[in-house]
Amino acid sequence: MREQQRVLDLTRSYNLRELGGYRTVDGQTVKWHKLLRSGSLNALTATDIENLLNYGVAYDVDFRSRHEIKVAPDPFDDSQLIYHRLSVFPFTDHDDTPKKPSKKGLIHLFSKKRPATPEQSSMERMYQQLVTDSHAQAAYRDLFTVLLNNHDTNGAVLYHCSAGKDRTGVATYLILSALGVGWDTILADYTLSNAVLGLDSTTPTRISSNDSQVAAMNAKRITPANLAIVRDTINQAYGNIDNYLTQVMALRPTEIKQLKTDYLE
Repeated sequence: MREQQRVLDLTRSYNLRELGGYRTVDGQTVKWHKLLRSGSLNALTATDIENLLNYGVAYDVDFRSRHEIKVAPDPFDDSQLIYHRLSVFPFTDHDDTPKKPSKKGLIHLFSKKRPATPEQSSMERMYQQLVTDSHAQAAYRDLFTVLLNNHDTNGAVLYHCSAGKDRTGVATYLILSALGVGWDTILADYTLSNAVLGLDSTTPTRISSNDSQVAAMNAKRITPANLAIVRDTINQAYGNIDNYLTQVMALRPTEIKQLKTDYLE
């Protein structure tokens, strides 16, 4: 399983994908066998685990909540790789922020003629909080610490949540933005989850969860508007993604340079 392929085909994996091969705006390319995104890993077979280790996975970053992990823990042991529990949920900030982005200059999020349903409003709020809640921010900040600690090895960092599309999708947006990959490429990778999980079909992949909110979220297809909410929330609060990476993710210019050296070619 050392060949270059976008979707990794294991027996019991969900939405397991490579970020290798994506081009940056300045013409570089994300290295293969360095960055993997995924859904739940708890059902992996012994052969699946062996294949991932042979692939080069050295770090397992788990964005799921403590409650989710307790019922369906990842199947690796400490001798196989380095595990990091970086739970994004539950959110801890309960004030009135973040405020909705102003309509001026923003991409259309919801139709003016058709007010957002309660379900849409809930998802919009969730996506805003993924980049504004202090607990979620800390998880993603720690993710970058893991990425920076991988600079002297050929190992891959595998990060995941339950379906590998929402919490993991935002993480991917932040990583690829830090590496200088353009919006169109990031958006295409984000929405690829729909095809991989069959969310646009009549037979979608069903990924159960002991968390009812996550289970409901897993069953929903994602849309470009979801990630646009993240981008527009960041732009409103911080001006642009570069400011967010330096101010909130606490990435120094030397660390951005290191990430590009380690993960691009």
